[in-house]
Amino acid sequence: MLKVTDEAKQMLNQSMKDYNCDCLRVFTEPGCCGVSLNFGLDAKKSNEQTTVINGVPVIMDEQAQQQTNALTISVNEGRLVIDGGSCGCGSSGCC
Repeated sequence: MLKVTDEAKQMLNQSMKDYNCDCLRVFTEPGCCGVSLNFGLDAKKSNEQTTVINGVPVIMDEQAQQQTNALTISVNEGRLVIDGGSCGCGSSGCC
């Protein structure tokens, strides 16, 4: 499952407060080499359930859940970063 460090939790929760959002949305979109993950702050829709990960409400579909198993959201030099991902495109040159 996706991991969120304590430092990233503080930054995400403050950003959600600043931008009047109540969740981190993780979603997939088709790209040149298959599906890509996207992250954004959003407002939860009435029919959605959040998963709380280290104090951060997260909404993601099943496909996004599968792709985030080895990922960690952390902070590096004051910026949020996603650690643990790798490009699976091989030598196609599209990454």
